[in-house]
Amino acid sequence: MLEIISVYYKKITAFLVSMLMLFATSLLGDIPRAKNPIVAEKTNYVFDTDRILIGGYGCNISQTDDEHMQYVVDAGIDFLVSAANKEFLDACARFGIGVIAKNFGGLPTYGWTYIDRTDQCPWLTFTLEDFVDHPALWGNDLMDEPAADSFPYLARMVDSYYSKTNGKIAYINLYPSYANEEQLGTKADWFAFSKDYQRISSYQKHVNAYIETVGTDYISVDIYPLKQRTDKATGKPYKYCEPTWLKNLDILAKACRDTNRDLWVITQVTGMPFEGDSVTRIADEADIRWQAYTALSFGAKAIIHACYQEGWWDESSHLITRDGQRNPVYFYVQAVNREIKALSDAYSDYKNIGAFVLNAYKENHTRIALSKVEFKAISDLQSEDTLLVGCFEAKEGDSKAFTMVNMNEISKNDRADAKFKLNGASSVTVYRAGVPSELTPDADGFYSLSLAPGEGVFVTVDY
Repeated sequence: MLEIISVYYKKITAFLVSMLMLFATSLLGDIPRAKNPIVAEKTNYVFDTDRILIGGYGCNISQTDDEHMQYVVDAGIDFLVSAANKEFLDACARFGIGVIAKNFGGLPTYGWTYIDRTDQCPWLTFTLEDFVDHPALWGNDLMDEPAADSFPYLARMVDSYYSKTNGKIAYINLYPSYANEEQLGTKADWFAFSKDYQRISSYQKHVNAYIETVGTDYISVDIYPLKQRTDKATGKPYKYCEPTWLKNLDILAKACRDTNRDLWVITQVTGMPFEGDSVTRIADEADIRWQAYTALSFGAKAIIHACYQEGWWDESSHLITRDGQRNPVYFYVQAVNREIKALSDAYSDYKNIGAFVLNAYKENHTRIALSKVEFKAISDLQSEDTLLVGCFEAKEGDSKAFTMVNMNEISKNDRADAKFKLNGASSVTVYRAGVPSELTPDADGFYSLSLAPGEGVFVTVDY
């Protein structure tokens, strides 16, 4: 009897704590705001930004034969973030592959190999005549995961780079929200009462500092939400998800909307052990699709898969092994990329205005409240499951659009069923796996969708 009471007590306590956290974190929706953010001016790049860009992080630049270059193209990858030399760039040019280069043309990767905050920094001293260009070169990798005290120096380097190049990108990738205060260089508010709240508070300040200081027309982040633990009682591994994942994307998406920037997201396709556990979670196709559609729900313009080949963590689960063989994950990424590319034209006609979660309290990774969004296209949404809805407006005209993503913890292997009403819709198209089809209401005016684990769709609404 005491054991039963104890179990119920734990469940009630956990529920009350989660509800308190949901209420408290709802205050995070729109605060704290950046004081004087830089509104970015769009650069006319050498690559096309009017579509969803697909990238791969890391490549063995010694494998420049046609077979390995074709692997990149067949995977649906437009560009690589990679070390580079002329031979590698020549091979990429032959196959129409872009490269954001590390350590090429006299410009080192600032964050990894050359920390120089003096006026002699190569990023400040190179000239247009010095710059080594190439048809495959999309830009240069400036820094990965800088702390906030680096932002003033990065701003100088970015300005120097853009003033001396033509259509190339100075690439900076930011930390995710689960970085600690020392890494971010910003401290949480004193009243932050939980670990997740502290992370979000510190992270919001980090992002504010970036958009107040550095004027890039994009914000890039690598966030790896797929985790795994071993159950101590059963000895079996189980999957779970990073609790600040959605709020991380929400903070960056709002910063992008407020400052005219594009959101770039590096996804997790490489296996990674967590919290000292010897078990590694290897991403499957549903995991990869889930991350892609979640990123798109927040308006992502580029999705970069890490790692393509050279990189970190479990090398056996990169898309391409070190010796140049394709892994199963290569074919998972290939399938998801085909969907994204098929969706790209329709998606690119719209701009993201925010996202919301239905039944957020049911999953740990959806409980932190997102920024408030007003989206009147959907008049009624009903589901017993947890759903993420990304909200969009047409860049031209009155059309609306939305993503709908199954946000049930993927380890549950549950479908998500939803029905909804739309205000005044004359034509509704759902893009499932990138393929459009007409969606029609039932006799009561409800449209219905059923989503597999990790699945997302894109729905356009015309009037």
